[in-house]
Formats: sequence, C-alpha cells, structure tokens
Amino acid sequence: MITVIKGDITGVAVDAIVNISPVPVEDALVAGDSFKGGSCIYTTGTGEALAADEAGVRLVTRKALLRAEECGLHNIAVPVPVTGLGELDPEAAAKVMVSEARRLLAHSNSIENVIFSVFADTAFETFLKVARRDQVVCLGDSITYGYPGGPETSWVALSSKMVGLTLVNEGINGDSTCGMLDRLKYDVRPMAPAYVIILGGANDILLGGSVEKIQDNIKTMAAVALEAGICPVLVVPPPALPGGGFVPPGLAGSLAEAMATIGCWVRSFAEQERLPALDFYTPMLDPQTGKGNPHYFTDGAHPNQKGYRELARAAGQTLLRLKKGFYYKG
Repeated sequence: MITVIKGDITGVAVDAIVNISPVPVEDALVAGDSFKGGSCIYTTGTGEALAADEAGVRLVTRKALLRAEECGLHNIAVPVPVTGLGELDPEAAAKVMVSEARRLLAHSNSIENVIFSVFADTAFETFLKVARRDQVVCLGDSITYGYPGGPETSWVALSSKMVGLTLVNEGINGDSTCGMLDRLKYDVRPMAPAYVIILGGANDILLGGSVEKIQDNIKTMAAVALEAGICPVLVVPPPALPGGGFVPPGLAGSLAEAMATIGCWVRSFAEQERLPALDFYTPMLDPQTGKGNPHYFTDGAHPNQKGYRELARAAGQTLLRLKKGFYYKG
C-alpha cells in the first residue's frame, strides 16, 4: 500500500529509509539505530550526476525501489527532499515517484508498503492527491467494451465483481491503437486514474496497419501514462480464430499470426519495463491444437460469455496485485 505522511519519519516502523537523490552519492545499505525497529537506510546514486528532470528522478526512484526489493524488504519510507527534486515541481515529482511505487508494488513479492514523507505543505497535499487516486480505467476496443453483449457482460464488469475493484470501461467498438492513444491523452489523462489497462491491436491489422506501428503506439501510451502519474497495465491480446465468420477469409490467417506476434512482444516489453500485464492469450487457447478455442468465441474475433468469464478469471490475480498500489486508508 502507499501512504503519505507529513514531516519526520523517525518514529515510523520501516525496514529501510530510501533516499532519492539525482546527484552522485555512494550506494550504501546501512543499519540505522535511530529508526524504530533498527531499520536500514538506503541511499542511491550512480557515480555520475543525473539530470534532475523527470527522466533522472524516475531512474533513481526506480533504482532505489528495486534495490529495496532485492534486499527482501517489506516496509520502506521515501523522504521527499525539502529542497525539492531539481527542476521538477511538486506535482511532477509526485506523479513520477508514486507511479514508480505502483509499478513496483504490482510486481514485488516482498515490498508491501511504501511511505512517502513530505515536509512542505504544498508538496504534501500534492503527493496525497496523486497517492489517493483509486480509479482503474480499461482502455481498449470491442473486446474491452464487451461486444456483442455490451459492457455489462464484458470481462471488465465480471472482473470488477470478482476482485472488488471499480473498473471504468473505456472500450470502443472498432477502435485502433491510434485512436486509443488519442483517447488516453484527451479522455483518460484528465480522469487521473491510478492505473490504465491497455488492450488493442486487432483493428489496426484489419485496417491495414502494421505490427510495428501497434508496438510504437503501445510504447507511447505507456510513456504518456507514466508522465501523467498513471501506471500502465499492458494486455497480451486474445488469439484470433480463423474461420469464425467475423474476419474476411483472406485476412483471418494474417490476423491470427499478427495477434500472436503482438502478444509475444507485449510480454517481452512488459517484462523489460517491469510493467504489470494481463495474459488474455494463453487461457483462450485450445490445449489440443495450440490455437484459439472455438468454445470461447462467438465469431472468431470476439469472446462469447464463456470466453469473457475466462478473461475475467485470467485478469483476477494481477488485478488483486494492483490493490497494493492504492492508498492505505487505515
């Protein structure tokens, strides 16, 4: 969970103090007797100065949090420097640091709590506002929308009931990743959610787009989300089923091949960037053939109700982990 406190953290029980600094300092993991529970102090640096801009602060924040994870720590405190973080204003700093904490918490098997300690009044209110975001927006095409049954029968609605999360369905039938990128910028970003779940690609192929362009759009969406303080969650899209009737016969085979290629790339990119990901490909396969299972599809491209239930079950574990990145209200 994420917590924001104002002022000194000397009396807070944590395993480590994670000092974020974009200037060169010596890496160290030092026992500290002055902190409750005999916790540790970790200071991060790179041996050379980093630009104290968004990219530099994001890099050192991520490095410090990963180091805490490597040490098997459970509860860490992150003081926000009184002097600020280089050229970043409090809002930009909060978006960077909180989104990095959410990215880590969705992956980590050890870290359970990240506490931001903020001294300045304005910065405290800003960090609190970003940390208290609690929406999860699902951005996608007809498979997110829930075609043909509609949003109430979608994996979004079913998952929301299963895991007890409020998921906002922003799926639009026929949308491409180009359209999704625009909607992320102009519709989703103003909503200021904690997470955005991104699923798309099939319509790009049907409209003559390339796999490479889809990959570029997904990369850009991830970057735009993080810049806005939103942790992106990528989705490995479900397979397409040749001969299902929805896709023209001449495109069915190429669509199935393209979706498999996109899925492999999404897995790799999410792992490389340590982004949370949902796998909608594997559970929709027929174990006997290794291809899309016709029992899960209504027309070869869209799941039926059984298929949407399968997608909801596949999403459940990752969605539960996203809860670790919400604000602790206790």
